[in-house]
Amino acid sequence: MKKSIWVVVIMIVVSVLAINTPRVTQHVQTVYAVWDDGRVLDRLNWQTFVRWWHRLRNESDNGGHRASLTSSPVPATSSCPQTSFTPPTLIDPRSPKAFGATGDGKTDDTKAFQAAVDAGDVLVPAGTYLLNHTVVVTASNRHIQCEPGVTLRKTIRSNGNMFNYEGPSTGNSLVGCNFAGANPTRIREWDRPGEYDIPVQTNGAVDNFVLAGNSFRDFFGQSMFQTEGQGGGTGAVLVFNSFANCPLYGIALVGSINGRVAYNLADNCRMGPENNDATQDTGGNVLECNRMVNGGNITGGANGEGGVDYSRNVVRHNILDGGYMQVSPPEHGKAARYIDNTCNGCGTE
Repeated sequence: MKKSIWVVVIMIVVSVLAINTPRVTQHVQTVYAVWDDGRVLDRLNWQTFVRWWHRLRNESDNGGHRASLTSSPVPATSSCPQTSFTPPTLIDPRSPKAFGATGDGKTDDTKAFQAAVDAGDVLVPAGTYLLNHTVVVTASNRHIQCEPGVTLRKTIRSNGNMFNYEGPSTGNSLVGCNFAGANPTRIREWDRPGEYDIPVQTNGAVDNFVLAGNSFRDFFGQSMFQTEGQGGGTGAVLVFNSFANCPLYGIALVGSINGRVAYNLADNCRMGPENNDATQDTGGNVLECNRMVNGGNITGGANGEGGVDYSRNVVRHNILDGGYMQVSPPEHGKAARYIDNTCNGCGTE
C-alpha cells in the first residue's frame, strides 16, 4: 500500500480514537500545518506517533506538569532543603483586564498586557490570554504574577518572544504563570521561522531577574527561557519552574553570571549555560536540586567558540531519570564542576 494511503488511514483512525480527548483541536491544527507544508510524510514514523498519542491521552488542557511555588520536584534533603519560594511583593498591582484584556483565549491581549506593565506591577486574574505579540519590559522592579487558573497562550509560529525584558534593568520578576505554545508534537527545525519562538527572554544587563513557579510547554524556539547579550545579566533566580516538550533548552543562560537555577522540573528539556563564544560572560552559575525526566539533560556549560571557560559554574545535587549530563567542555574550553548528581539510567557526554 502506498505511503500516502497509509497517511489517510492513520489520520482516520486517530480522529476516531481522539474523540473527547484533551487538546484535540490544537493537535489537529498542528498536524494540518505539517501536512499543508508538505512535511507530513517526513514525520510519519512510529516514534512520533507513540509520543503524540501518549501526550494526547494523558494531558489536561494546561499540560501534564504544572509548577508550584510550594512543591519541590526533588525530595527534601540536607543538600536540597528548600520546599517553597516566596515571590516578590506586588505593589498596587494592575489587572490587564482594566486595560481591555478579555482572557477568552481568542482575542489577542498583548496590547492590554503592555499597557498594564507600563503602568506598574501586574496581577493577572484567571483566564486564557492570547499573546501572539511581544510585551516589552524596560522598567526595573516590575513584578508580574498570575493567579491560579491563568494560561498565557501563543497560537502562531514566529520568531518573537511573549515577554522581552530589556537591560539595563534590575529586580524584575515573573511568577506563577502557565505558558502554552503551538508546538505539541515537538517540531524542531532551525531553518524555519520559530527558532526564536522563546516565551520569556532577557536581553543585555537584566540583573537580579526572578522567574519562579511558571510552567512552560510546546514552543518552537531553541529555549523557553533565555538570557542573551554580550553581558547577559547577573544574579538571575530561576526556581520552581517546569519545562516540557522543548525542542532544545528549557533554560539557556547565554552571557549570564552568578545565576541560580534550582528546583526546576525538565521533561525532555535541557538546562544550562551555552555561550556563543569566549567573549560572553559566564561563571558563578549554580544549577542545583533540579529534576530531569524523559530524556531531559543538564550541563554546566556547552558549546561556544574560542575556548569558553565554564569552570566557575557548578552543577550539583540534581536528579536525572534518563537523559544525560553534558560534562565535556567545548573545544579548547574548560568544564564546569559536577558534584553529587544522581543519575538513574542516564549517561554523560
